[in-house]
Amino acid sequence: MTIPAVMPVYGRCEVEPVRGEGAYLFDAQGRKWLDFASGIAVNSLGHGHPHLVQAIQDQAARLMHTSNLYKVPAQEHLAERLVSLTFADTVFFTN
Repeated sequence: MTIPAVMPVYGRCEVEPVRGEGAYLFDAQGRKWLDFASGIAVNSLGHGHPHLVQAIQDQAARLMHTSNLYKVPAQEHLAERLVSLTFADTVFFTN
């Protein structure tokens, strides 16, 4: 038996998105699909919002990833904000 290059862990639908806009995906034929599935262990931020794109570009120009082994002031700020706005007493960031 030959296993495909992409491990067949999940059943995949036949939609092949080439771009996204807000909550929608578009295929090569221009068909519009509502992206109601944010995925597994990813985000549900939508696609292509100019403010999000700019924020990601700005962050990528500084640091792409910083381990939790280091002190990360922005992470501490976000954790404090989440604690102040929710029921949580502490926050654990992981992926």
